[in-house]
Amino acid sequence: MSQGPFLLVVTRDGKSETHAFHQDVVTIGRSRECDLFLPDRLVSRLHCRVERQDGLFALVDAGAQNPAKLRGRPVLRAELKAGEAFAVGNYEIALQLPEVENASVDETKPGDHPRGAHDLVAFLQLARALNEEQDLARLLTQIVDAAIALCGAERGFLILGRDGEHSVEVARNFAQEEVLSPEFKISRTIANRVMASGVPELTTNAQEDDRFRDLQSVADLRLRSVLCIPIRIRGELGGVLYVDNRLQQQVFQEREKSLLLSLADHAGTAIHNARAVEQLRSKQLELQQALERVDQLNAALKGQLAEKTTELSQIREELSSQNLVRSKYEYKQIVGQGRAMRTVFALLDKYIEADDPVLVTGDSGTGKELVARAIHAHSKRAGRPFVSENCAALPEALLESELFGYVRGAFTGATTNKKGLLEAADGGVLFLDEVGDMPPDLQAKLLRVLQDGEVRPLGSRETVRVDVRLICATNKNLESMVREGGFREDLYYRLAVLPVRLPALRERREDVPLLVKRFLGDLQRETQNRVRMSPDALERIVAYAWPGNVRELHNEIRRAAILCDGIILESHLSQHVREGRSGPGAGLADDGLVPAERGTTLPDMVRELEIREIQKAFARAQANKSRAAELLGLSRFALQRKLDKYALDAEGRPTGAPPQDDETA
Repeated sequence: MSQGPFLLVVTRDGKSETHAFHQDVVTIGRSRECDLFLPDRLVSRLHCRVERQDGLFALVDAGAQNPAKLRGRPVLRAELKAGEAFAVGNYEIALQLPEVENASVDETKPGDHPRGAHDLVAFLQLARALNEEQDLARLLTQIVDAAIALCGAERGFLILGRDGEHSVEVARNFAQEEVLSPEFKISRTIANRVMASGVPELTTNAQEDDRFRDLQSVADLRLRSVLCIPIRIRGELGGVLYVDNRLQQQVFQEREKSLLLSLADHAGTAIHNARAVEQLRSKQLELQQALERVDQLNAALKGQLAEKTTELSQIREELSSQNLVRSKYEYKQIVGQGRAMRTVFALLDKYIEADDPVLVTGDSGTGKELVARAIHAHSKRAGRPFVSENCAALPEALLESELFGYVRGAFTGATTNKKGLLEAADGGVLFLDEVGDMPPDLQAKLLRVLQDGEVRPLGSRETVRVDVRLICATNKNLESMVREGGFREDLYYRLAVLPVRLPALRERREDVPLLVKRFLGDLQRETQNRVRMSPDALERIVAYAWPGNVRELHNEIRRAAILCDGIILESHLSQHVREGRSGPGAGLADDGLVPAERGTTLPDMVRELEIREIQKAFARAQANKSRAAELLGLSRFALQRKLDKYALDAEGRPTGAPPQDDETA
């Protein structure tokens, strides 16, 4: 008497197949006569057996040259427990017991049990589930699983197609596992007959059935019970539902045939509906993509319109400026056509031919070095050196040696003579940026050079005659510094012989579109990718105050160009630019707005200013707290209170701790 099925799970190269057996002795080997066929040269024709008696299993050797291994050791006979695996050649075989046993062959025979009511309830539940499933892939899997469950099959296959082109869409076994290489696991002849005729085929034992026993696939697959049902979709034959049991005969009878015929009718309708839903979703996706494409085209058209509008504005500006005095020189590297920049160009026209010092003032990021280079490029000194230095970037001792040079032995480490920048710029131009940060001692020495025209290197008793045109730049108010004693008055008047003030970007908003066009052109030459600006984004950029001036605008354009897909939209801009308020670390621009209109508060603005100035002082003082306090005009104790208040460390860097409030600071 059968004790129910048990499973042998065969694994090789990471792929597994599950085989179900009802008999009490299962032979395993390379011979096709074995119950479990293992085609491997390391496996003997009859290698071993799995025997079952009174619910207990044993692994028994059948005279193999290399016996099966259980728990790592070769065995002749050993108890095999559920869940344990043994090795046969390159295969690993595990014994498993199904949690819920499939209906036995006897149960599937008509007349043994009153199954009519049970079948009806099960079928109604199945029909409801098929009607509710709209995902085509899940639906096809449900159909195969349902067919296996309804008729107690070992495996099930769903083949779909038309006009001679068919493919196995789903292949599953009764354990709801995928059957590997399904094209070679079914009788194609039986499936093709049903596909061609539309008539179901049922055999209780294909090995003895005159219709099929001579088929090569029946012999190779050792097929016994086979049931193949046509599936009609909208009245046309669209595929077949194929189930089989290779181990037992008489599994499928007229009851199973009737159940699968009804299932096939419902499956055809469900497949049609799922395909329709899938097509609708595909069309919806295509429509959505088309709408997105239309939006992109609209944005591109807006960008092109903005470009044309900008070009027309430039033409009008050029036409309107024809009646004005044209610049004597071309300042190609300095972008600007508005009234403010034309005033600057008019001054430069006059300054270029002179040899007197020039003092360029203006906010940080307005392009002061560009002005210095333009003066040098158009002057009679164009063929001589242009040397630049940032006075705020070096400590006093190093800045002095850089400017004046030194001789060997002047100080520790001075092993050779070195020319200073003043001597290196002889005959040309020396540009000193951030001159307002020059220490007082160096101010006196620079004044002496301007008065005498001679430089004395450090450690030398001899002077060197130099012919240098000096151009200085600063973002500070030197006149206020002179009144407060922070800058030498005599040096100021020496440097400010020819002053020129560069307007902030917010003072020449008409030049913003030209700057944007220049930056986008530079990006295109750099990356070979064309990037355009949408009108909405350009409107936001023009409206923003740009406390960081041209440098901030340049960085914003580069960032947005990286984020966009060819067209810079308003969403690609920084949040503070979109909202028209100063961003983190931005200067407190005099843009005519009160704090609330900038999206901030006066205490927050003061806090940002103090933190920024403290960090700048520490950078200038090379993390020396006493020097930083001096630069800030505070006592060392007052500076420490500020550090505690804003949660900064001894070098002005954020510590990550919560800031103290005013009462505890």
